[in-house]
This record gives sequence, C-alpha cells and structure tokens, in this order.
Amino acid sequence: METADGNDRTDGDDGHVGARVREIRRAHRLSGRELATRAGVSAAYLSRLENGHLSPTVSTLTRIMRAMGEPVSNAFGDRDLTGPVVRVRDRRVIRERGVDDYLLSPTRSGRLEVLETVIQPGGGSGDAYSHPGNEECVIVLHGAFRMWVDGSKYDLTPGDAITFPCGLPHRWENPGRDETRVLWVLTPAAGW
Repeated sequence: METADGNDRTDGDDGHVGARVREIRRAHRLSGRELATRAGVSAAYLSRLENGHLSPTVSTLTRIMRAMGEPVSNAFGDRDLTGPVVRVRDRRVIRERGVDDYLLSPTRSGRLEVLETVIQPGGGSGDAYSHPGNEECVIVLHGAFRMWVDGSKYDLTPGDAITFPCGLPHRWENPGRDETRVLWVLTPAAGW
C-alpha cells in the first residue's frame, strides 16, 4: 500500500490534479475506498490526493488512473493548443514532488509527445511503471540521470540518450547534487 510519507503538496497545481482524479472517480461511480483498493493505495492517501494535500509520484498516479481505465493525461485536464508552435509562455506544466514536466508538443493526443523534465536532487518517478505506447526516448540535457529499464540500471550524463519500449517496467531518478534536465520523446502521445 502506498502511503503519504514524503509526498506533501508543493504547489497549487497538485490540488487541480486531485480535483480531476475525484471528478473522474465520481464519473465512474466509484467510492474512494473502492478506487484505493483497485489502485493499491490507502484510502487516506487517495483522500489526501483528491483534496490537494499531496503530490503523487508518476507511478502512483499511473496506477490510480489505470484503475479507472483512464490515461494519466486526463488527470491534468489537458487542452490542446492550436497550431504547431508552443511558445515558452504557453507550455503546460505538470508538477509533482521534486519533478516539473513541461509539455513542448501542442497536444498529448497526437502521434508524438515531447516533454522537458526538470528533476531536483533526489527526485524521480518512484516505483517502476509501464504504460501503453510504442517507444520512448530520453535525452539528458543537464545533470546526472539514472534509469532502470526492465531491471537493468543505466547512469546517463549530458548528451546521452536511452530508447526503450513503453511497456517495459521503468523508473528513474536524479542521483546527483544538482538539478537535472531531460527531454522525453514518446510515441504515440498520451498513451499512458
């Protein structure tokens, strides 16, 4: 069971994610306890998430959304931008504990999704997760990046890249003392 240890809310965006999770859960006519059981988290954890008091890891949010048969992107209430250009001021930000994801592609429903992720020292994805989709590629722009794919560990530095099938269990973290920036390229977009 997932607990709320160390997952305290860091900013207002987390409340938005929690409110969306609650809205989707209610649309599926699920009780909080039922969803928590399906997702393998405690009812208290789910309640704190839905009320904006903590920020979930990528793996935990993925489990919760999958338990409802929904893609993770629905937790963020994504809206597509019109046109091919994404200006810096228009980037959508997905925040969580120690990690900021910036959407660089105009949509999460197309054939391609590009994210820039800023990871604070010690920040990461949490438990291993997988998701529907074809492939993803991670390019390290700055700092140290450690990734596990299907049980194998890879330490990457700026300029290194790793490509793997989305369905393989994977997790990642910033093992360094400085902020890390990586670029994610996923096909198809919003598959998870």
